[in-house]
Amino acid sequence: MGRYALESGFTLLELMVVFVIIAVLLSIAIPVFNACKGNAQRKSCFANQRTLEGAAQAYEADNGSPPPSGDTTVWAVDAYVRIAPSCPAASTHTPYTMTVPELVDGCTYGGGTGHGHY
Repeated sequence: MGRYALESGFTLLELMVVFVIIAVLLSIAIPVFNACKGNAQRKSCFANQRTLEGAAQAYEADNGSPPPSGDTTVWAVDAYVRIAPSCPAASTHTPYTMTVPELVDGCTYGGGTGHGHY
């Protein structure tokens, strides 16, 4: 009876093989996930900057002058965009700022002086 009890479980070697396989799969999956997250943040930032660029063009068309420098929430929100876009890479929701004629945001993603899309 003792003989069957010993054969019914997993050996230490089998468990170690399973853990190694899981570790290899995780070592492949984590960098891929991080790369996808970085790409999503860059694309979100690009979309935010395009939104603000369109808002700046609409502001200039309406007022005959470029929008004021500084926080875009002052002139863009409510008049040209519904919600102030914020940097997706920042730990806090950093609002975008505009320095005429180019967009610059407050996050450090991509060098800290804008993301260089324009």
